[in-house]
Amino acid sequence: MMEDIVLLETSKSVKKYKRVFKLIFAVGEYDMVIYDSRLNTCECYEIKHSNQIVPAQTRYLADEEKLSQTENRFGNITRRCVLYRGENTVLENGIEYRNVEEYLKGLKQR
Repeated sequence: MMEDIVLLETSKSVKKYKRVFKLIFAVGEYDMVIYDSRLNTCECYEIKHSNQIVPAQTRYLADEEKLSQTENRFGNITRRCVLYRGENTVLENGIEYRNVEEYLKGLKQR
């Protein structure tokens, strides 16, 4: 249910030239992608109920094949992020962990 809430609220907050959707691969998915058609860029998100950082949560965000497929269709990936219930942090590989409540509160300011 949290995925649906994040997708809906994000969709309502973005400009008309941006699309918000779930991207499904043959194996795996990105819970949310925000595509900017003006810049031909995208942001990829995983949405987790956990308040812990677990390496398996980022497996698709770090999967070179999925990243390449996504960039071929939706341009340069400008952000890879896990929305979860813990503290904000950035991993060594550049993947962000962002508190989902803070993310949702910040949507009104986009």
